Amino acid sequence: MLDFILCALANLFRIFLIDRCVSVFLGAVADEKKKRIVCACFYVMNTMLFWEYHTVWINMVCNLIGIGAIVRLYTRSVRSNLFVTGTIYLINCGCDVAATSLFVHYRDGKAYNQIYAVISLFLIFICVLVIEKMITVRSNAEFAQNVPLVLLPVCSIIVITLLIYTGTCTDIGLSIVSIGLLTVNFLMLYLYNLLLHSISRQYEMEILKTQVQVYANQLDVILRGEEKIKSLRHDMKHHLNELMLLANKHDAAEIREYIDQMRAFIENPDELIASGNMEIDSVLNYMLQKAEKDLKTVDVKVMLPEKVRHSFDVNVLLGNLLENAIEAARRTQKQYLGVNIMLTKGILKIIIENSCDNLQILQEESKKNGTAFQTTKALADQHGIGLKNVRKIVEKYDGTMAVTTGDGRFCVKLILYMQE
Repeated sequence: MLDFILCALANLFRIFLIDRCVSVFLGAVADEKKKRIVCACFYVMNTMLFWEYHTVWINMVCNLIGIGAIVRLYTRSVRSNLFVTGTIYLINCGCDVAATSLFVHYRDGKAYNQIYAVISLFLIFICVLVIEKMITVRSNAEFAQNVPLVLLPVCSIIVITLLIYTGTCTDIGLSIVSIGLLTVNFLMLYLYNLLLHSISRQYEMEILKTQVQVYANQLDVILRGEEKIKSLRHDMKHHLNELMLLANKHDAAEIREYIDQMRAFIENPDELIASGNMEIDSVLNYMLQKAEKDLKTVDVKVMLPEKVRHSFDVNVLLGNLLENAIEAARRTQKQYLGVNIMLTKGILKIIIENSCDNLQILQEESKKNGTAFQTTKALADQHGIGLKNVRKIVEKYDGTMAVTTGDGRFCVKLILYMQE
């Protein structure tokens, strides 16, 4: 009975890992309802056939069909399906052979203690974590984030192996220990996923909160501008009469001065950017208003003749860059910020430069999609987190990113391809 429980739990965890591995390979999300149905059918079929027959060929066909069905939920590409299904099956098969060959001489059709299946499962767990790290790794990723997860199945394998070879535990005891270790590993992975999801949601909420502040600020700017236009329109008759009197006097200087006064009245000092792109103007006006208050020199040049696609990602990018640049410049004596944004034929070019004291680049490494920098602690505090988030968006749009320094300035240059 314990052997069957162990087999059922191990198979459940195995299918969970298979689904996780498929999502990592394909980088997609499947329909949850369909996924539950497919995984449940695969679980029942695989568990019952394995427990009943213990035959390699039946097990192989069942696994290939089940893995292929899960992969089908993520992609309709036949080539991708065959590749991912074959790769995952080979990983499972390799781990099964490795775990079994350490302890017994396998013979097809013979039933073996399911403790070996648990060891195989922990090996698969390690492989999935390694694959996930290899595929999702970025130049700014922290390796230490996955170390506890890898250590857990490794320690579980060591514990079970020692118990088997030392003979300090009965078969029933080994099964109970294996069930406990399976439960602990599953719960750890589940809690880890919940933590990542919670952090992701918190980050999204912070972004949305900032977006609300940005749009509220832009709405205030627009309303103040409209109030001035209404006021000018209301008094337009008086202004025209005054201009006519000045024209009759042939006093060009007075006419120019009066028009300058009208222009100064209608201008909104809070509307620093008015490119016509509502979303981009909002975040730029919000951030540059802060820069005008905190810094001595702010140079801005924005040319956005086209509609900016993917404006949400662009706003996240600009918000991170400008927030870090303003904070870094504020701590310097020069307190300088330069912003240059230009969009031409779907190619978005962004240059953000700020004054920065005690600047020292320790290591520069050429990467496929840009340059990775490791900096002093002071510089990392000012630019580290922002540059990580920016680099992710740059990679998303197959863009380029260059960070340069010199003359006490820190400059980030980006090129993004914004076509659909």
